[in-house]
Amino acid sequence: MKRRDLLLMVLQAGAILTLPKPLQFFASEKKNALLTEVTGGGNPLRFPPLFNNGGIMTLAQSTVQVWPSQNTQVIAINGSYPGPTVRIQKGQTLIVNFFNNLNEEATVHWHGLIVPESMDGHPKDAIMPQSSYTYTYTVLQRAGTYFYHSHAHHLTAKHVFKGFAGFFIVTDPAENFNLPSGNYDVPLCIQDHRISDIPNFNYAPGTDEMHWGYLGDTVLVNGTPDAYLEVSRTLYRFRLVNGSNARVYKIAFSDNSPFNIIATDGGLKDAPVQATQLMLSPGERVEILFDFSSYSINQSVTLQSLAFSHGGTLPYKQGIPLGIIRFDVVNNISSGGEIPASFNAINYYNSNEVVNTRVFTLSMVSQAPFHRINDLTFDMKRIDWQTPQLALEKWRIINATQDFHPMHVHGVLWQVLSRNGNTNLPPCDKGWKDTVLVNPTETVEVLVRFNDYRGIYLFHCHNLEHEDDGMMLNFRVTEPIGIKQISSGVPAEFKLHQNYPNPFNPATKIRFDITSVESVRVVSARLIVYDITGKEAAVLYDGTLKPGEFEVEWNASSFPSGVYFCKLITGSFTQTIKMILAK
Repeated sequence: MKRRDLLLMVLQAGAILTLPKPLQFFASEKKNALLTEVTGGGNPLRFPPLFNNGGIMTLAQSTVQVWPSQNTQVIAINGSYPGPTVRIQKGQTLIVNFFNNLNEEATVHWHGLIVPESMDGHPKDAIMPQSSYTYTYTVLQRAGTYFYHSHAHHLTAKHVFKGFAGFFIVTDPAENFNLPSGNYDVPLCIQDHRISDIPNFNYAPGTDEMHWGYLGDTVLVNGTPDAYLEVSRTLYRFRLVNGSNARVYKIAFSDNSPFNIIATDGGLKDAPVQATQLMLSPGERVEILFDFSSYSINQSVTLQSLAFSHGGTLPYKQGIPLGIIRFDVVNNISSGGEIPASFNAINYYNSNEVVNTRVFTLSMVSQAPFHRINDLTFDMKRIDWQTPQLALEKWRIINATQDFHPMHVHGVLWQVLSRNGNTNLPPCDKGWKDTVLVNPTETVEVLVRFNDYRGIYLFHCHNLEHEDDGMMLNFRVTEPIGIKQISSGVPAEFKLHQNYPNPFNPATKIRFDITSVESVRVVSARLIVYDITGKEAAVLYDGTLKPGEFEVEWNASSFPSGVYFCKLITGSFTQTIKMILAK
């Protein structure tokens, strides 16, 4: 029997794809679960090289060996598939000298990174063939697992499918929770391809694939087919990136072992949450801790995608069972890591402070372009709405179709508020996010506030065929309402000035100064009002600001008379003023 026919037969039977010969099962002593015996099949997991900050990224057609002894034509950066991994510390400045050696335009979108408009990789900022561009910006956000990929107009899906993507990992020494590190901190980029195309990455979507997205029937991890990783009987940290064009994965271990979800798109959660499965859509990231200590040496367990019901055409449809990567337990070395009881608290937005609600209806029509948002398709030159900086908004996303839509926003991290009105959310929804899966006929609400940069950004479906088909809108972040910079000069120190007027009724203005520290371009700042009992009454600002002098007005018409305190918090600096509301 040909290898291809065997793999197809195994797939249809719902078995694990990582071994080229029948699996031998036996019961674990840990529990009544099926584990595989280490047999040596498959290919060792590959890891892309690290990118040297300040260096060159050259995008070009390249030939690599994805499957052993077989050449595959890919679109690679510096000849690497996936692209080189960017690993950078929060607060550092990234410098990438990017050269486009393709015969078509390209951009780099830094997915999940909060960057100025000119650095975001918007398709309007295309880098022409045989041209170059320097991406440089200060990394502002929390430590976490991000990634980069193509965002060229009508070419994003093809470029990503053919290999143009890579890890972007942000670290922060302040987040020291004794998590597994080094060889025990493992990034996993998951992408599906097609057995019938081996060894090629053929990309030629038809009408059906533009409807559902370009789906495969076998999985590559870090560009490795039939991947396995040798592990120790200890705790590991796995960083999962769904780098697929359209496939949604239902992640679980083959023996249904529990794991701890510790991070979402924008970094660590409040605390680990134990689970046995999770949904991961294109563009989403999740970090989990998994302990192999209860397995015996020479046992294996597989990370897989479980079957679920959805649309499409066999064998290329959502919900087919897929093997992702096999873990072979080979020794007893300890990672020294642990599962913390909690992480730093996340400051969740208060929905009562929403100043504007926007509604986005996702639809599909019978003629191309098929996919729309509010009955609009993407127009590079059209600005579809304007959002004031610093204003808390609620975005209600209504899926009026029978397909998945992983909705992604540029320039900000948001918080998921509800699904169909239910605020009791799955663990992968809680925390900082930039991509949210909106299920068929579902309504999802997110809270959004742009604290950092103004300019033109994108909101789109991260099913890349849907995006290229036009399921994407432009918006502009404009001058803030309620807080304004009154000086561009850098003050000598942090300072919170006395409010004026004081006493006041019903509104007062509060001025404060923010200075930079050690050449950092922006600093974090919180401006909070408390009542006489110490209870938080209002959050006037929570985000980052460039150095300068600022003013905000607090309208206290809904608050009772009395003494209030306003506190400015910037890093380790705090200052409080006393305010009197006299009605």
